[in-house]
Amino acid sequence: MSPSPDPSSVEPEIPFHGEASDPQGSADYYSSYADPGVHRLMLMDRARTDAYRRALRTLVGPDTHVLDVGSGTGILSLFAAEAGAKEVHAAEASAMIELAERIAEANGLDRRIRFHQGPVEALELDRPVDVLVSEWMGYFALAECMFESVLTARDKHLARGGHMVPSRVDLYLAPIQDSRLDYEHGFGFWNHPIYGFDFQELAVHERQDPLLTAPGISVDALIGEPVRLAVLDCQTGSAASFWFDETVEMRIERDGTLHGLAGWFDCLLAPGVWLRTAPDAPMTHWRQSYFPIQAMDVRAQDRLEVRLRATRREYGDPRLPIYFLEGVLHQREGLTQTFFYRYYGSFE
Repeated sequence: MSPSPDPSSVEPEIPFHGEASDPQGSADYYSSYADPGVHRLMLMDRARTDAYRRALRTLVGPDTHVLDVGSGTGILSLFAAEAGAKEVHAAEASAMIELAERIAEANGLDRRIRFHQGPVEALELDRPVDVLVSEWMGYFALAECMFESVLTARDKHLARGGHMVPSRVDLYLAPIQDSRLDYEHGFGFWNHPIYGFDFQELAVHERQDPLLTAPGISVDALIGEPVRLAVLDCQTGSAASFWFDETVEMRIERDGTLHGLAGWFDCLLAPGVWLRTAPDAPMTHWRQSYFPIQAMDVRAQDRLEVRLRATRREYGDPRLPIYFLEGVLHQREGLTQTFFYRYYGSFE
């Protein structure tokens, strides 16, 4: 295994618009992807990896030039080369690229793949590419903010009429009832004495800045139909447009307790090829995202109005977004309840 690069030797960091650059943060981020365990997790995700293989088989032909952004072990580059691409450029900032080159050589595909180490913002190619592929999504899609690098590469290297993989990402929300989630990842843990002591003060503190977690959420936990929150246009959209501010309305379909919202995303990788991360889809390593709230009793036909806004962090790790959730529960009796939370994204 190649050692992780010393932070001082890493190529120039990715700049973040509107903030001071973060050399150490970028170095740590790149170094994290030199860990084979990270790639094992992704390669073991069959739903993810098979969907990308199907997409590349659909889009790639003998005259196709491909750019793989954040290529990691090179699996997507290998798929593109296997599909017959004329030339594949694998761009990777971490030391994993050294192993990726050896993997390509071991599989007889090294002549079709050119490897480029460093931030993709610094990449120069001698001609535009026909397909730009990247598995850039983090939890609830936005975590890691890698989409900004991908869109920069798109604007610089994708030929007119070329294909982005994915071309769009749809974000969904649904109301859920799940006492286990509430206890393990929400606020329910604090509602009962802990070793005989009252810990309500921690409950109040946690509700001020809860963490957005990514447990698996059962489809049975949904107490209302999912609604599409936002569509991220990877083909033509700007990076700024990915920082969404959307309001949606949901209907509660059965009496129960509202413990929060489930969030997930679906990706259109190629015509007819979707990668889905919904509760009713095969489980992926992204699982679903859980936005906990203080538990609220609800009844069928109650109406839930939700505004969710995603922004960049002003402090801390700029690769992790902050989500602001405002909600109004309109009850059948004409009563309303309101709530507001600020969630910090995470890498886990």
